[in-house]
Amino acid sequence: AELNVLSFRDYQHLNKYLPWRKAMIDKYDSTDFWYTFLNSLYNFGLSGIGESEIDEEMQEKLLSYFKMKIEEGVSDGVTALPPGLHDYFWRFPEEMLPKLRALAEGFLATDPENAAATIILAIVACAENDSEYQSHIENVMMLIPKDPCMNLIVINEYRKSHGFFGNIEWDEKVLIALENLYAWAKEEGETVNYQDAKFAYWGHGITPYTVYKHLKNNLKFHKEHLENLVKKCIDLIPKEQAAFQKKMDQESENQQNLVDTTSDNTDIWDAYLNSLENRGHSSPRKRLTQNDQEQLLVYFKTKIEEGVVDGKTTLPLELPEHISHFPEAMYLELREFTEEVIKRQPENGAASKMLAIIVWEDKRISRGEKDGDLSFLEQTMVLAHNDAEICFFAISQYDEHYDPLFRLTFTALERLFERAKQQGESELYGWLAKIYKEVGRTPCHIYRNLMKNPVGNAELIARCKPLIDQMQQAFQQRLTHESDDWYALRGLGDIYETLGETELAQKFPWEGHSDLQTVWEQEAWVGRKLPDFSAVAIDGTPISYSDYHGKMVLLNFCAKWCGFCAPEIPYIKEVYDNHRKDGFDVIGVSLDENETDLREFIEEHDIPWLQIYDGKGWDSELARYFGINSVPSQWLIDRDGKILSVSTRREQLEQLLKWIEITRVGNVVPDFSAADVDGNPVSLSAFRGKVVLLYFGYMHQEPELTYIDTLYHKYHKNGFEVICVNVARWVNAEALRNIVREKNHQGKYICADHDGQQAPLAQQFGFGWSARTRKVELPAVILIDTDGEIIEARNGKVHAPEAWAERLEELVATQLGLC
Repeated sequence: AELNVLSFRDYQHLNKYLPWRKAMIDKYDSTDFWYTFLNSLYNFGLSGIGESEIDEEMQEKLLSYFKMKIEEGVSDGVTALPPGLHDYFWRFPEEMLPKLRALAEGFLATDPENAAATIILAIVACAENDSEYQSHIENVMMLIPKDPCMNLIVINEYRKSHGFFGNIEWDEKVLIALENLYAWAKEEGETVNYQDAKFAYWGHGITPYTVYKHLKNNLKFHKEHLENLVKKCIDLIPKEQAAFQKKMDQESENQQNLVDTTSDNTDIWDAYLNSLENRGHSSPRKRLTQNDQEQLLVYFKTKIEEGVVDGKTTLPLELPEHISHFPEAMYLELREFTEEVIKRQPENGAASKMLAIIVWEDKRISRGEKDGDLSFLEQTMVLAHNDAEICFFAISQYDEHYDPLFRLTFTALERLFERAKQQGESELYGWLAKIYKEVGRTPCHIYRNLMKNPVGNAELIARCKPLIDQMQQAFQQRLTHESDDWYALRGLGDIYETLGETELAQKFPWEGHSDLQTVWEQEAWVGRKLPDFSAVAIDGTPISYSDYHGKMVLLNFCAKWCGFCAPEIPYIKEVYDNHRKDGFDVIGVSLDENETDLREFIEEHDIPWLQIYDGKGWDSELARYFGINSVPSQWLIDRDGKILSVSTRREQLEQLLKWIEITRVGNVVPDFSAADVDGNPVSLSAFRGKVVLLYFGYMHQEPELTYIDTLYHKYHKNGFEVICVNVARWVNAEALRNIVREKNHQGKYICADHDGQQAPLAQQFGFGWSARTRKVELPAVILIDTDGEIIEARNGKVHAPEAWAERLEELVATQLGLC
């Protein structure tokens, strides 16, 4: 979870389980060293403090503890190791892992079937990315199939790879692990090990339904075998409930049904919506009684069978939002039923819509445009040709991974506008406000991105303008009835700003709204100017953003209670210390409700910057004004007041700051000395007087390099040079040299490998090694004129390479005086 933002919903979810772990630790603090050790860790493993907490003395105590647990052997088919052991190995110092390996191997040398030692060896192998880790896991599964520690390792490894191990064997393994874990848990009382396993199980989030979804995506392969595995997933659902939902099932049995089955008033859907209002949307899914679930299933099956009437389904409105609170068992039964209906009635739009919603619920994007689930959305939009809701649902799913050029999003927007306008301007306004609030991919947003390459995107730009006109009409119509409507005012400002109508845009400035229940999606602020604001720091110092103009500023929304906030502080402090003299500053905005907590937090972490505090928590004036829905939320603002990012975390802050500061147009790029893949020296100063393209990338199957080679051949004789710096993938200069020669790439190629002397060159410009932690996206380009000054800089995937190359050639030719 090193880069995941902890949303309010996630925080509530974790709080359901943290009390179990806390109570468990307190209860066993003096009887089991492992839980005493956990109690000493900051925030029970949620922070990133890590190695500094485990000194040599603690390492020795832990090694003695594991030695003792291995010696205890196996009792009733279970080792004495704590079930959640693997969750904490990332906190162990690197030098401790070989010691643990040696400990395990020492036991296995005399006792090859020692289960506890094999488990530790498997965990170490996983932690060290040892290629033998799978064979170790298989050994443990044969030796001790019932052991919760072993089964949780298998489940965790499945989670880390999102189930995509490339073959179906891992689905089989994790189903076996789940079944074994449930069998153990069902027999286990409310012991410390049970609570430990329960915490780890829910934390991993891998359930029979998780595997079921993965299998359904692969049913075209080995159909009979996969169908058997699907059936096993279905059979495991009640076993999971019996194992890990005992208390909730008991509560459900004592809970009143949503509707009185003896009454004539049995509108189950209205009753369900009322229950959400009464108990809050964060209420656990399992709270629906079995009778409620059965009634809801009958209700939906009836609506699905009805199909489409007048171009719209009879399914209830806002179904995608409300269905998220259903238990997984309902998802599974609805999907099985829906697929059966589609086999009988391929043109049933209601079945298609239900299937699309279920398939996309809580979906984790990983496969880009190849993902077959896109077909469910497209099919539903065709079958339910008057249904605006499915168009909005599609727009909300089409992010940059699926739709980098906005083609899918744009088609869905056109359909939504058409269907909404059939109902009137007010209907269109409602959907527009919802798009702005929840999605952000509006026609204005798309238009601004398309205009970065106007030549290559001419067709989409032409389609964009009519939608912007319709938006303008809908917002203006809204203002005739509600003159101070916030969304209409902001929407008009967005339109005028997008179209370059500066004077009109100034009448509708972009701003937040602290009084709204549902605020503007905070990602919509990226690229905007941060409005001025005034507040008071906890020490009484008045703060106005206008006092910071001309500085790079980090606006840091955080709280003491947030487990992910404290680990960010050392990274922020490092950047603050390194760059404050150059005009970098931090403004903290606390979401704490207790002043003492905040003062302790400031003192504990020695925070030197001002902290704004009003004691309102999530209702903090600034948090609501800027639409903060997760913490930490770290906004990086440039010297002109433009918001560059609202999710700058850990090493990303230093990286993005370096890139922005170095690559400002007009800056002179710092000189560097390096060696190319042939061992020849390379430096910028040697190319002074020439136009230089400095390119950072992977150097593998990147279309931009083909265009750069063309430019090199065309303009090299006139004074154009290319320097390409490898940032990742290649581990040594020889590997990169081979690919450069194979592809006949032109220019100087530098291998910035992990162990070589070139690594600081990539880091100098703000590139981290890991794609997961990198904020400055690849490829990245800096075009430098004959005086060493920057003409243009950009980073991120080039979605229209021909248009990009055309503009690049124009800049190069102009600088060389050839046009």
